[in-house]
Amino acid sequence: MTDPLLGEQREYYEQRAGEYDDWWLRRGRYDQGPEENARWAAEGGEVRAALDRLDVQGDVLELAPGTGQWSRLLLPRCETLTLVDGSPAMLAHNPAAASRRSRAVVADLFEWTTEERFDVVAFGFWLSHVPERLLGDFLARVGAWLRPGGRLFYVDSRPYASRVSPALVATDGERHTRSLADGREFAIVKVFRTPEALTAAFAAAGIDAEVCETATLFQYATGVRNFRG
Repeated sequence: MTDPLLGEQREYYEQRAGEYDDWWLRRGRYDQGPEENARWAAEGGEVRAALDRLDVQGDVLELAPGTGQWSRLLLPRCETLTLVDGSPAMLAHNPAAASRRSRAVVADLFEWTTEERFDVVAFGFWLSHVPERLLGDFLARVGAWLRPGGRLFYVDSRPYASRVSPALVATDGERHTRSLADGREFAIVKVFRTPEALTAAFAAAGIDAEVCETATLFQYATGVRNFRG
């Protein structure tokens, strides 16, 4: 890792592994009260329903799986699950990594590649951490990893979800400062993209994707690797 900001981002998620599920499950400092928690659950359910409708089978690659909130949903539906994350601590908290049908790989997602091809590639709450200058290269690799006709699943935060997070300390363009529960602060990349911009970026990588948004919190997409590339 030569980019200091990306290195600090990677370390943030390594240190955050033990408290990551508090964010997703709205526990501790992420508990925002009954109304906001209900909004989170309802809009999260909308994203899960999109994944439920996707034809998930065969060999699945999940990038930045973290503690496994989406891995848990993918594993029962596939033959093999390859999990690639830059954080050993995150993978240690991911129960899907222990399955005999899973393979866990610790690697820098800005550099990792493989000759393998997959029926599904999925990534949750990762794409917004890819700097704009690296987006095209990253999605080109995703397109190459998908077999023709292979499926894509993507989910990430909308700006509102980031603004109301108690972890947010400051923003400066793509550079956001976040805090852990113990008060330590880290700089990370956070980029919010419009559905139109992402649709075009996926298309440039050979993926026909439908990018959708829930009312306030999440952006998500399902797609298919086309046969034109």
